[in-house]
Amino acid sequence: MKTVTACIAATQADVEDALGRTLARGKEQTDAVQSSCDYAAGDGQVTVTIRRSGVKLDVPAQIADLKAAIPQGRIRELPGVGRQAFFMDLSGAGTQLHVIRGDGDYVLVSVLGLGEPEDVAKAAEKIARKVLDRF
Repeated sequence: MKTVTACIAATQADVEDALGRTLARGKEQTDAVQSSCDYAAGDGQVTVTIRRSGVKLDVPAQIADLKAAIPQGRIRELPGVGRQAFFMDLSGAGTQLHVIRGDGDYVLVSVLGLGEPEDVAKAAEKIARKVLDRF
């Protein structure tokens, strides 16, 4: 299977189209397990992370860990995307969309500093759907 990095799975044009604004070129970090791509815009940032794991992801444990790490965050399910998807909404900051496909494929689209969760959630979903099509 061809390796797709985060900056290929979510291009600058994809992210700009979803948000309706110009962003800086993506900065990518990739290792053997995951790839992430950061797009900056002023004080805000969009981060796309993709990870393939041979281990089945434990979604309830992942949600519990997120709630413990970010108690002010609000979890919202997003039906119809991947095997399971949920937002971690952060009032005053933005949102993080976590998508699990199959057993070990994981996609994170984090949109922070670019608006309230309700303002950026649709953009995060649009970006995640593009990533799932390519990853």
